[in-house]
Amino acid sequence: MASDGNDAEQPTENQSASISRLTPDVLHEILLRLPVSSLQRLRRTCHQWRGIISDPCFIMDHANRAPEHLLLFLPRLDASASFKTAMPGRVKLFDEKWSVTTWAASSMDPDDHLFASCNGLLCFYRRYTLKIVNPATGQRLHLSKPDGRSFRDLYYLYSFGFHPATGEYKLVYFLREPRHGRPSGQPFRFDAIQVYTLGEDGWRNVRAPRESCLVNLGVVNVGGVMYWISEEEGACCGVAVMEFDLKEESFVTLRPPPLRACGAPALSYYVTEVEKKVCLVTAPFSSNAPRWRRYNAEVSGRMDVWMLESRGEDRWSLRYSVELSSSAPRCVPQPCFVRGEKVLLHGRDGDAFCRDLRGDEDGGEVKLLNLRPYRYYETQSYVYKETLVPLDVYAGAAIVRAPHWPLPPPGS
Repeated sequence: MASDGNDAEQPTENQSASISRLTPDVLHEILLRLPVSSLQRLRRTCHQWRGIISDPCFIMDHANRAPEHLLLFLPRLDASASFKTAMPGRVKLFDEKWSVTTWAASSMDPDDHLFASCNGLLCFYRRYTLKIVNPATGQRLHLSKPDGRSFRDLYYLYSFGFHPATGEYKLVYFLREPRHGRPSGQPFRFDAIQVYTLGEDGWRNVRAPRESCLVNLGVVNVGGVMYWISEEEGACCGVAVMEFDLKEESFVTLRPPPLRACGAPALSYYVTEVEKKVCLVTAPFSSNAPRWRRYNAEVSGRMDVWMLESRGEDRWSLRYSVELSSSAPRCVPQPCFVRGEKVLLHGRDGDAFCRDLRGDEDGGEVKLLNLRPYRYYETQSYVYKETLVPLDVYAGAAIVRAPHWPLPPPGS
């Protein structure tokens, strides 16, 4: 008697019995190796599998093993003011081989502007609210801004991070003072930052020890600590690195590395993440804009990447040094632009390149794509990995469950 063609897809009684005899530890290790899309289906198989896949420890173990990609965000573009047309935002993903995948903005609302990525959660700035999304699960969480802020607000005044010891996710808002009587383009001044812990009722003020900061030059979260650049009067380079511990909610000022001697060419400064460590990037700038307005500025000459080796000792090491051609200035998108010993660069014509950080001035640059008509100096880049991190545990009914719209796998 001929067998049914579907029999080959169904486990036999012996196979089912063998699977049922697997210990929870063995099953845990097997499931850790599967992608999120497979785990989403397998959690509906039985109560045991659902329990393992939904366990917070499993979710974090899986997130720690997930491959990381570089995510490039292209903000919405008003293409023609006369015809009142606009191009929606776009997301580009680069895998470990720098293959490019495009995620169309159909999954984003028209006014969404990405400002952070952490453990597979993307944070979007909106005119009246903030939105946190897990693209792999389709869950969305909408939050009110601090004190109902909506006008004279900027996306880079917000940041988002996670502390591995507490398991808490926190939003941070840099409350800048009004501009009355102050010239435009000055560093942001504040007496406190505002913090919101996911799952709590509202925002809290945390006193800050320093009045000024340069968050438009990047904010990164590494190991549960947020880092950004601030002014440092009296220092030869004029800047310092500020850190904010998400667990203790305390501030520490880090002395920068010996960046330049007096009389040397002026530098642009950026804070970024490389190999799960905070780095300070310096490069000569090719414009006359003040230091605090050089966000995604063009750079030429030698770019140095200084890695913080020890927080307690303010010990930095020169991790990379690469020569950029003075005849073809490049810019780097903020805040994360280095992956796998390659750096993401943009040219004036809109071309995006990856460049080997160990190469010389004339070699190692590979064209990836052209970003036109999007403006290269407005792009942002982040580290992204697909995870099962849930959002419903933080807000219950506040979750908006959208249709499943995961990012396509890189290279598809």
